[in-house]
Amino acid sequence: MNAVEIMAALSTVEQDHQLVLDKMQALRLAVSGLLEPNTPVGRTLDQLRELNSYFVTQLTTHLEEEEVTLFPLLERHGPEGPELVTRLRVEHTEIRRQLEEFGNCLEIALQLEDTPRAVLRDLLAYGWDFLESLDNHAHVETQGVHLCLARSFQGDAASSP
Repeated sequence: MNAVEIMAALSTVEQDHQLVLDKMQALRLAVSGLLEPNTPVGRTLDQLRELNSYFVTQLTTHLEEEEVTLFPLLERHGPEGPELVTRLRVEHTEIRRQLEEFGNCLEIALQLEDTPRAVLRDLLAYGWDFLESLDNHAHVETQGVHLCLARSFQGDAASSP
């Protein structure tokens, strides 16, 4: 693996992570709105539906793209590469599961005429769990790519005269 491949992977990951981060911030605000007593629940649920739709389409595509392009690069790099990729794959599976749980709970909330507090509480919990996993995953993934990049440059420097 050379520095050019890693820089391209890093650029893609960071661009995608920035887009996801922006949507995560919007999701965080919308989920937090469930705690506010004066916030119209219907409007908050509509915002959550739009954000969930984004995550179901764009995030799922992003995860698949990483699994096809980024993970093979990371696996080939250093002794910790396969272990890192195994961890990232487990996290991807967990993120998908949490997104599905959040979406299912949101659907229930949207179908009910007057959403009970218990359903809103569950939606809040699923939303926060999803956000936390996504945030942690982005940090681990970015650190892994940075480590690969640093080691690649070290390797290039060691091989040059």
